[in-house]
Amino acid sequence: MKLKKVSLRLRIFIGMITLVLLASILIALVTIYQYNEEAQDYHRERLERKETAITEHINFVLRDRQTTYEITTQNIPRIFKEKIFEIAEIHGMQINLYDLEGDLLISSRGAFAMDSIVRCLDPEVLNAVSQSFQHRFVNKTISNKIAYQSSYSFITDNKFKPLAILNLPYLENDEFLNKELYEFLLRLSYAYSIMIVVAIAFAFILSRYITKSLKTVSDKMAKTRLEHRNEKIDIQDTSQEIETLGYCL
Repeated sequence: MKLKKVSLRLRIFIGMITLVLLASILIALVTIYQYNEEAQDYHRERLERKETAITEHINFVLRDRQTTYEITTQNIPRIFKEKIFEIAEIHGMQINLYDLEGDLLISSRGAFAMDSIVRCLDPEVLNAVSQSFQHRFVNKTISNKIAYQSSYSFITDNKFKPLAILNLPYLENDEFLNKELYEFLLRLSYAYSIMIVVAIAFAFILSRYITKSLKTVSDKMAKTRLEHRNEKIDIQDTSQEIETLGYCL
C-alpha cells in the first residue's frame, strides 16, 4: 500500500501512535543505559569502600602492640596466620597478600581451594601498582558473561614503606540491580500500555475531527456543477484555514 493512497485520517492516526511508541522505546533504552551506569558506579564504589575498610583493619593488626613478630614482609604470613580469616569473614571478602615481587604470602581461601589462586602476580600488575599515583590498580575481566574486578594496593609499615600487596577479588553480582530494572520496566510497560490505549482513542477522535471538515468540503465539491447555481459551503466548528477554504469555494 503506497503512502500517497492512504487517507489523511489514517496518516494522522498512524503518526500519533508511532510517536508514542517511539517515545516509549526511547525512554526504555535510556532507562536501561542509566541502570547499567549506576550498576558500574555501585560496584566501583563498593569495592573502594571494602578495600578501605580492609586496609584499615590490616593496619590495625600490624600496629597492635600484642604482635610479637617484627613488621616485615617475611613475617606477614605469621602475623596474619589466623587474623586473615577473621578479617575476611568480617568484611565478606576474599583476601590475598603478596610480597613485593608478586609471590603469594597468605590467602583467606581454604587449603582445598588454593589451586584456583594466582600464586605469582603478572609483572604488568606489579608495574601498574608501583607506577600508579595512589599505588592502586583495578583489573576487570569478564568470564562466561560474569564480570570480575580485582584490586591491588600496597600495605605499608609505620614509616609508609610498602610491605605487601593486598589483592581483593570482587564478583559483580547484578542480580539485585537486574531485578530492580525488570520491575521498573514492567511498571513502565503497564503505564505505556494505558498511554497507548488513550493515544489510540485520542488519535482516532482527533483525526476524525480534523478530516470531518475536509470531507464536508469534498462532498460539496463533488456536487458542484458549472451549469446551475451551487449552494454555499457552510462549515461550522472548524479551523480558520478550512473555514477560509469554504469561503473561497
